[in-house]
Amino acid sequence: MNDATHTPAGGTRQVWFLTGSQGLYGPEVVEQVAAHSQQIATSLDSSKEIDCDVIWKPVLTTADGIRRIMLDANSDDDCVGVVCWMHTFSPAKMWIAGLEALTKPLLHLHTQANEALPWSEIDMDFMNLNQAAHGDREFGYIQTRLGVSRKTVAGHVNQEPTLAAVGAWARAARGAATLRSLRLARFGDNMRDVAVTEGDKVEAQRRFGVSVNTYGVNDLVEVVDQISESAIDDLVAVYDDMYTMASVLRVGGEQRAAVRYAARVELGMRQFLQDGNFGAFTTNFEDLGGLRQLPGLAVQRLMADGYGFGGEGDWKTSLLLASVKSVGRGRPGGTSFM
Repeated sequence: MNDATHTPAGGTRQVWFLTGSQGLYGPEVVEQVAAHSQQIATSLDSSKEIDCDVIWKPVLTTADGIRRIMLDANSDDDCVGVVCWMHTFSPAKMWIAGLEALTKPLLHLHTQANEALPWSEIDMDFMNLNQAAHGDREFGYIQTRLGVSRKTVAGHVNQEPTLAAVGAWARAARGAATLRSLRLARFGDNMRDVAVTEGDKVEAQRRFGVSVNTYGVNDLVEVVDQISESAIDDLVAVYDDMYTMASVLRVGGEQRAAVRYAARVELGMRQFLQDGNFGAFTTNFEDLGGLRQLPGLAVQRLMADGYGFGGEGDWKTSLLLASVKSVGRGRPGGTSFM
């Protein structure tokens, strides 16, 4: 349950690294800014704390360029969010249109190229180039003025707390991206007379992007019934190898058929979910249709592979679990619906 292997959205998750400056400094300074920002981006990309590809983008010096890169980030399915750093002074009015257009998560990295100031070498050229304190204050102001939701991290990328904070944000951004592309299949409706499992599916799609739709249980049964005996043999062999079973469930036991049927249901569920590109699902014990037993083993194993799940039609828990599994991928421990 520790490593979610299912990625319904597909593709490589990316964080775009954007650097602000201005043309007033001239091309030579902007080239130095680009070199420094590439070094920062490389340090982020190589960190084990950040489980996304960090993609460096050319230095931004105009309002139109800033707006365009934000629109590009919005439309790129692989991009889960953007990190912004003001290496020099980047007049913040240039960022208004871009920040208001951005719909992906934003992190403001308040850092500098040097981990420590080279006191013996500082001159006016150095001061002109290294104005992150000035530029990041300006950028922080315009974000606050616009009411932009963002995460701010202060510190150098050679410091573990800085990398850990950026990594935590990147995982949260990945969780949000999971919801934006998530398709959730409800096998049957929610449990009768229960209030907490109700909800507004239209609003969920509007706010988070997740598509929640209901399928008759017998739609699943049709797929389950078509699973071959040889495929069941192969999966049952996996069960025998992985689990300690009661004697009645082993070969020759009086309930061995229940194990084989559990394998049939798992294979059918996997096929249904994969064919529909679903990343989460629900079941309901009040509505089993043509299923001969509860799909307990299938549900546990699908969750172990990263699928979201909610019992008794609880689609809100299911989509939340799918997101949390995406956030926690590769981290110690795991998450599951109990």
